[in-house]
Amino acid sequence: MFQRVDPRGAGGNALGILVPPGARTLVVLRPRALAFDLLPAQWDGSHDHAPEFSSFSRDEAAGVARRVFAALELAVAAGINPVQTVGDARGERFQIWLRGDDFVWIACRRVPGQAYEPMTFATQAEATREAEKLAAMVWPALDARQEVYFNTQSFP
Repeated sequence: MFQRVDPRGAGGNALGILVPPGARTLVVLRPRALAFDLLPAQWDGSHDHAPEFSSFSRDEAAGVARRVFAALELAVAAGINPVQTVGDARGERFQIWLRGDDFVWIACRRVPGQAYEPMTFATQAEATREAEKLAAMVWPALDARQEVYFNTQSFP
């Protein structure tokens, strides 16, 4: 289902698992073909407060990167799509989340030089269209050979 490749040889539809440099860092899921990245957040399921993005030490980030890849492989093997669209209480804004054991991974627009912020969609249909594109990359068919790469070193 997933084919590990070198970051330099990864194609335009590859899924990257990135750990940027720094003593405290993020783990980023980067579906290259889409205009957003996914960042891990902790959330207890309460609608009284929003999820909070997580940062990690270098060692913690490496473990999170390995675990999210393993979780994606398990989701494919189990036939459980981890991609969801989530709406606010009034149905006015929607987000894309990838559910994991430890975190929810929230889609955030990729804009160089700007801090990540959750990406919102005006309609359920719009969010669903983008979620389906993401699902094809993180929850591929068993015979898909979806390219995936890890990048913990080379950041321009």
